[in-house]
Amino acid sequence: MTFQADTGAVLDRARRYERQGRAEEAAAAYANAAEALEARGDLASAAAARARYARALAAAGRTGEAQRVLDVLDRGAASMPAGVRAGLDAQAAHVLAAAGRTGEAARRAWAAMSGFGALRDPKRAGAAGAHAARLILKDAGPRGALRPLRELLAQMPPGGEAHRQVAGLLADAERRPDRDHDVLVTDPGSAVWGRLAAALAVGAHLAVGNGVAWNRLADRESARDDRVLLERDWGVTDSEGWREQVDALLDARNSDPAIQMVLDRRGRGTGRRAWQDAIVAWCGERDISEQTVREVLDLSEAVLRYEARFRADGLLPPDGRVESVYGYDFGRAVNMARWGLNAGYCDAEEAEKRVLTAGHRAHQVYASWQEFSAGYVLGRMLRFDEGEFGEWYERSLTGHRVLAEDPGSPWRRMAWG
Repeated sequence: MTFQADTGAVLDRARRYERQGRAEEAAAAYANAAEALEARGDLASAAAARARYARALAAAGRTGEAQRVLDVLDRGAASMPAGVRAGLDAQAAHVLAAAGRTGEAARRAWAAMSGFGALRDPKRAGAAGAHAARLILKDAGPRGALRPLRELLAQMPPGGEAHRQVAGLLADAERRPDRDHDVLVTDPGSAVWGRLAAALAVGAHLAVGNGVAWNRLADRESARDDRVLLERDWGVTDSEGWREQVDALLDARNSDPAIQMVLDRRGRGTGRRAWQDAIVAWCGERDISEQTVREVLDLSEAVLRYEARFRADGLLPPDGRVESVYGYDFGRAVNMARWGLNAGYCDAEEAEKRVLTAGHRAHQVYASWQEFSAGYVLGRMLRFDEGEFGEWYERSLTGHRVLAEDPGSPWRRMAWG
């Protein structure tokens, strides 16, 4: 029992280091756990720990060592239980991707999805499937990814978050081989100044990402695409469902409330330790479970990592930080209004009213376009990026830079508020 408890504690520490981005320390802890498990004769658990060790090595930039560990594990894979083989495939996908072997990485992630699916583990199967989709796009590009993405999606059970993510990536790839994206488009026939234009600019992140005019609300040509988008990504098929979703966005109820709770516990000038103590105290007053407390503390660490990267990339000033992620909901509310109008779920007057509300609430929460953008991007990253600083991050950073730097950007032409 003592041995099991000690090994479990080492694995818990390794996972914590991994979540905190401390890859070298995670690798050392996983190696220690694997050695202890091998000494005990628990070879299946040892192999699983070795696979995590390889991924941590790759995350630390030691890809050569990681691949050698992976090669040894692969040679013994046939004798491993199905769950360990699926886990090995999942970790191998990360190792191979870090080594630049993206096509192989995509195949291993796909194999992990199939393995976890056979084991009736939908959460890990979905995560592996979404990872496979991202790797396929990176390896083949939008045009070359169409067929494998369709085949991948066909093997995923519908309805889950991972299925929606892959469906969105496929839809994006289907549109983008022959169209521009991540560019600023301004409709010369629509307003570029004034209250409505300023509110529409709150939705400009998505407009730039999709290559559509940030200042155009109605677009008859996109009616069918917007109906498909609303049903596929939001489950919206009628006016009532659309109103429920847009109201949730306007009330900032679509994102995880734990994020804002964590941000609200950090006062001006508060350091990391005092901030986390305040989070623990808040949870203690409400009898929050220990597991949930650990999760929200991990969330605070994720915020710190993103903020550090934001400062390095110019999303935040050198001493800046994010006070609210409500901007992510407000920005999507603007686009939800656009989609609802084009899909026929509301009229122009109602769509404009929702856009103006989104703009007004964003201006109440933030003090500048830069603050708003950082809040929007952090909300998006905590939902989709999973600490990878991958395509979700790169696309969002590109959108921010376009809007912050292009002379024709509404963010350059209109003062905040």
